[in-house]
Amino acid sequence: MRIGINARYLQSRQTGIRNYLLNLLLKLKEIDSGNEYVLFFGSDKPVPEVVLDAGFEYDIPKMSTGTQALKFLWTHFYLPCAIKRKKIDLFHESSFIAPMFKKCPTVVTVHDVAYLYIPFCYTYRTRLYFEVLLTGSIRKSNVVIAVSESVKKDIVNNFSVSPDKIKVIYEGVDEMFRPIDDIVETEREKKICGIKGDFILVVSGVTPRKNLIRLIRAFKLLRDGKKTNAQLVIVGEKAWWSEEIFREAESCGDEDDIIFCGYLPDKDLICLYNSAKVFVHPSLYEGFGLPILEAMACGCPVVASNVSSIPEICGGAALLVDPENVEGLADAVHRVMNDEFLRKSLIEKGIKRARKFSWKKTAEETLAVYSAVGA
Repeated sequence: MRIGINARYLQSRQTGIRNYLLNLLLKLKEIDSGNEYVLFFGSDKPVPEVVLDAGFEYDIPKMSTGTQALKFLWTHFYLPCAIKRKKIDLFHESSFIAPMFKKCPTVVTVHDVAYLYIPFCYTYRTRLYFEVLLTGSIRKSNVVIAVSESVKKDIVNNFSVSPDKIKVIYEGVDEMFRPIDDIVETEREKKICGIKGDFILVVSGVTPRKNLIRLIRAFKLLRDGKKTNAQLVIVGEKAWWSEEIFREAESCGDEDDIIFCGYLPDKDLICLYNSAKVFVHPSLYEGFGLPILEAMACGCPVVASNVSSIPEICGGAALLVDPENVEGLADAVHRVMNDEFLRKSLIEKGIKRARKFSWKKTAEETLAVYSAVGA
């Protein structure tokens, strides 16, 4: 069977969808020698070498895909023709919106439907795009992969689709995320980032959905109340509507109190996970929340929101809080930083919890979906 996959998200930098797709593809290559895989890319950014080195067949169009309008044309007009030309037996849309006019069996991965639950965190154009096209993408697919039971429930509640059509397949945690003892390396990374001592770590895009403004206010409560001397370290690229978040950080006080590191490669991120006093994930909505498990796998205690998929993914291994309660968020962070018994308990539970998620399992279950649809 020739399986085509929309791989354009591999051409972006650190995003949850990119991590999902990259790890899925590499594991599929390891476990599946019976099928052929064809990856479809855009033309506006380079293809990652790790994918080229893996030996996949791939397609890069001559048309430009450098704007949203051109990406739309690529998805719904170029891709159907390329799928037919490449004689694809099954197409996997790895991110929400499958090509409208393709004719082969299709699997669609839906990572979340956050635009329905926190619409104020999205631009009008983004909401309109999903409202117009996601329903058709879900209905016309043979199987919908949801990355959590929470996402499956959201799909069933908001779209006219049978639960039997939706297969929940969790994401995984790469084995590189683990406790390390290299103090020299972790201290080197802290120095590069401007971290001087204890710190609270956040790994997320700098965007309203991640609820960073309330976290910054909770951090300010701790600093003003002299309950911590730790710094707040935020790793992730800025996205839309990030200006207000930066303004909130500037109003917090000393510029050294809050550090925005931008994008960091995994090897550097592992050092921060290992040396942080606490990892905080205050998001207003998540379809999965992979950084939570990465932090747990590295032995970092976690404070996280009690909404959407987050309790499901944490499985009792994190301290959960109402993400809209600034005082509660501050109290939870303070507790984990100062209660040694609680810290050790969360660390032990977190390491065990993270072990339950593997990319090999993700790939095996996805391959089973391909086989069922192909049959």
